[in-house]
Amino acid sequence: MTTNDIDSPPSASSLSPTVLSARRWLAVDPDAATRATTEALLAAGGDALEAAFGSRLQFGTAGIRGTLGPGPGHLNRLLIRYVTAGLADYLVATVPNARERGVVVGHDARIGSPEFAAETVAVLTGAGFRVYTCPPESPTPLMAFALLQHGAAAAVVVTASHNPPEYNGYKVYWENGAQIIPPHDHGIAAAIDAVIASGRAIPLGAETATAITPGAAYLAAVTEQAARIPLPKDAPRVRVTYTPLHGVGAGLCEPAMAAEGADVTTVTAQRAPDGRFPTVRFPNPEEAGAMDLADRTALETGAELIVANDPDADRLAAGVVTPTGIRRFTGDELGALFADALLEARGRERNLAERAFVGRSLVSSELLTAIARHHGADGIETLTGFKWLWNGALDLIAEGRTYVFAYEEALGYSVGPVARDKDGIGAAATLIRIARQKPLLQRLYDIYARHGYYGTRQKSVSDPSPGGLARLTARVGAIATTPPATLSGLPIARVRDFTVPQDGLPATEGVGLWLADGTRVLVRPSGTEPKIKIYIQVVQPWTGPETEAATRLRIDALEAEVAALLTR
Repeated sequence: MTTNDIDSPPSASSLSPTVLSARRWLAVDPDAATRATTEALLAAGGDALEAAFGSRLQFGTAGIRGTLGPGPGHLNRLLIRYVTAGLADYLVATVPNARERGVVVGHDARIGSPEFAAETVAVLTGAGFRVYTCPPESPTPLMAFALLQHGAAAAVVVTASHNPPEYNGYKVYWENGAQIIPPHDHGIAAAIDAVIASGRAIPLGAETATAITPGAAYLAAVTEQAARIPLPKDAPRVRVTYTPLHGVGAGLCEPAMAAEGADVTTVTAQRAPDGRFPTVRFPNPEEAGAMDLADRTALETGAELIVANDPDADRLAAGVVTPTGIRRFTGDELGALFADALLEARGRERNLAERAFVGRSLVSSELLTAIARHHGADGIETLTGFKWLWNGALDLIAEGRTYVFAYEEALGYSVGPVARDKDGIGAAATLIRIARQKPLLQRLYDIYARHGYYGTRQKSVSDPSPGGLARLTARVGAIATTPPATLSGLPIARVRDFTVPQDGLPATEGVGLWLADGTRVLVRPSGTEPKIKIYIQVVQPWTGPETEAATRLRIDALEAEVAALLTR
């Protein structure tokens, strides 16, 4: 009996590239759950199949990040194998003695993180690498510190930081201790593509990795760093409410703050690591509602200061309890507090003629430059992301400059050189010292009295529909090429198209608009999420706390006007 053509399986040549990719993936996927999902996607077809198998996740602002699921378009065990095999190939080709120097591997408490870290270790040991493994559920800054401590060739951290629970990610640090930038991110990406295209088997090592426990050394370094802030003899201790937002920060952040004079009460319901984030939908302290339990606990316990880490503890949020309620600090305000206190302390220690500098991302407040100038230091600007801040800092350090501090407005702070990335634990320890030296709100108002009030805000515009991000990105480009004549009734005095390299910065997506009165509006696509971000800065003379409320009204109007430009 001859098989009917209708019943015959289609030939490979008649299948779409996406279907072929899915079938090849299915044949080698080691995970039963993602294999079953792939089979269901193949049967259904459509957008979900294309999202999983039509393209591969790429390195963004903070590594590879995506939702859990099958295929190269999601995070899964097979993609981790391919990515790690590509990284191993690139390290061998690029870094002398990479196998002997080894790679530090660690992970947070997210869904899939232990399994993804185990795949990373297996591929690296299978490729002949020495591997150092940090304790399970470790903060990201600890791995960045451990890389430098052991002189490793690289580090891998499995984390998606503050993203919702369906996300995970893969961050790579280079031998210099900072996150990868070009040409290394492009080189690793090409090596990953080559591994996938080759179809070669990826050997998995059975060797035991070297377990390391860098926590004590890290805490000692953080304590030494915080001690740069001098304290008066009668400096009071400070009562602190702390939340790690179901993340991995508590084990190190609690003792770090306590060592600097904090009496810490941790939000009980959010202390244990839990990748489901049961009490918050979006475990980002910037998001509305994320700090509600911390606020409630602070009011119940009589705390003076509220401190939060995001789930991998590389970010820091803070607020103070006042007689009229809780006053949360913005990322830019915390950046100003850190810079002022650290530069003031540095000035007491030694002559700033040694060319000290502080750094900020280009979307962060220009107040940092004014503070640096006041203290006789320099303020540098880089692209968004700590991979740029710290690689830029290392270039200046090589020239004999002295690094003091860097930050980005999205609650990322790097106090001193303990970890060459943002570090929410080290920053928390130093913040305790600053708060004991002078009340934080008093210091902030002193800064505004000296330099003027810099009111800033970040606003996100999302379009979750198919093609939405592309449409929004196109609008950003249209604003750069054909900017409006005015905003908020004022003429636009300057336009900066960030896709054109200038002022020593590489090209990136985004546009900046400066109004005649110095108001600044920056617009750029997010490097980790499907959204467009708007950054507004308005500078006003400081007449007291009432200046904040008046400036907010101006920012409200600008925010609505720019959002309309992006969505019309």
